[in-house]
Amino acid sequence: MSALISAALLGTARTAITFEELPTTVRSSTRELDGDPAELLLAAAALEKAYRRGGAGAITATVPTLAPDDVRFTLPESSSAHLLSMLAAKATLLDEWFAVALSRNYRAPDHLVAELLSFARASETHRESILQLVGERGRWLAAQNPEWSKLVRTRDANPDVWRHGSSAQRTQWLMDTRRTDPTLALAELRKSWGTERGEQKAAFVSALAIGLSTDDQALLEEALDDRRKDVRRAAADVLGRLPESEFGERMAARVQEWVRVERKLLRSTMVVLPPEELDGPARRDGIEDRPNPHTDYRAEYVRQVISATPLSLWNNMIGGAKKTLGMSVDEGWEPILHDAWSNAAAAQNNAEWALELFHARGVVTDRRLLPLVPAKALADLLRAGNGDANVLHPGRAAIYDALRGPWPEDITRAVVAQWERAAARRADGGAKAGEFPRYKYVASLRLAETRFPYSAVTLLDRAAERARDPDWRQTFARTASAITHRKTLLEELT
Repeated sequence: MSALISAALLGTARTAITFEELPTTVRSSTRELDGDPAELLLAAAALEKAYRRGGAGAITATVPTLAPDDVRFTLPESSSAHLLSMLAAKATLLDEWFAVALSRNYRAPDHLVAELLSFARASETHRESILQLVGERGRWLAAQNPEWSKLVRTRDANPDVWRHGSSAQRTQWLMDTRRTDPTLALAELRKSWGTERGEQKAAFVSALAIGLSTDDQALLEEALDDRRKDVRRAAADVLGRLPESEFGERMAARVQEWVRVERKLLRSTMVVLPPEELDGPARRDGIEDRPNPHTDYRAEYVRQVISATPLSLWNNMIGGAKKTLGMSVDEGWEPILHDAWSNAAAAQNNAEWALELFHARGVVTDRRLLPLVPAKALADLLRAGNGDANVLHPGRAAIYDALRGPWPEDITRAVVAQWERAAARRADGGAKAGEFPRYKYVASLRLAETRFPYSAVTLLDRAAERARDPDWRQTFARTASAITHRKTLLEELT
């Protein structure tokens, strides 16, 4: 009878079970019960039903090896708390904070590693700095969680990773190997090129920009004929970074056909005469129809061709960057040419052209060129302060970013003085007052907080006292407070 009751409670009519057939966990629990054998079996059956409904089947798991030791200094507790707050707020100070923390050989405390990996997974901003801070222990933990797998930086030189890995692993291997052994990376890509899937080829071609040399020409030329447009575009982009190539020679030949120097009214003028239609070879080299509401289609041909042309051509045609940029240009072509030369200087990493373009364009210089411009030239522009509109131009944020701090006292004084003039214009009102509200220039103001020396606090406090416009008064006071806070956070690390 007890067996029948037990079978009913367990939801099966096929077999009756005895006490000895119950799971060990259930038997050990029921031994603590007293009473009639039938009641004991009923209690055991109820326990087993709960056990089977709420339990999980046993699995076999491999215990991982212990995380490696990290002998670096552990971040102070206050710094750890401030780091999480700065990451949540995406603070401008983070670049400087990470630079100081890593230079002082600090590591993240163990209890923060998982939270920091979550930040690194969610955004690429500061990802590399976070991974350096969590170190080997962080990489060990990331390897245990499939969601963090992309944070694991494998540096396996074995070509088997390339031959048998996932798409992400293969791309990472190719990029890493291009940094250490570009010849091996090229050879492996060459072997498999004919069988690669189209959606992967563009990423592989782009990786050839790392360690790029004339040895890569043949494969890149082959990629120009690929059936996929993204692969062809990637190949043209990479070849544009290689001035000493057949691709560059073809682009230079087109420029010599489309652009000539003529003597007009006692001075030389650059005349641009692009074709009405592109021929097949030009389209193969990546020149394409790109609609632009501000320029006609031929101007876009010119922009694309000059962007991919070796800058050395202009030295031969005219005589260097300064002379070329100083030449008059026919029929309003100057903006197109300046954009194209900026693209070429950025792609070819040409410091001479970057500097001359900066002298010609000032605050509207392409931000990609600013890291190539000497710090003195950037500082001179800040010192000059050519009018309030100059310091408040949105492009100024990129200049602040390129000129690392702490800035010298004279630059700081010049910038604060320009801000004060802007604040005065705002307070005076009038038709142009709307040009000077501080909220239009938040990027520049926030970057200045990390570039100003600590001594700027006194200047900003005085500016706040003198300001008549409440917006700017608040801005000066907040910037001074941010610099004081920055000083506190960085001093925690010393």
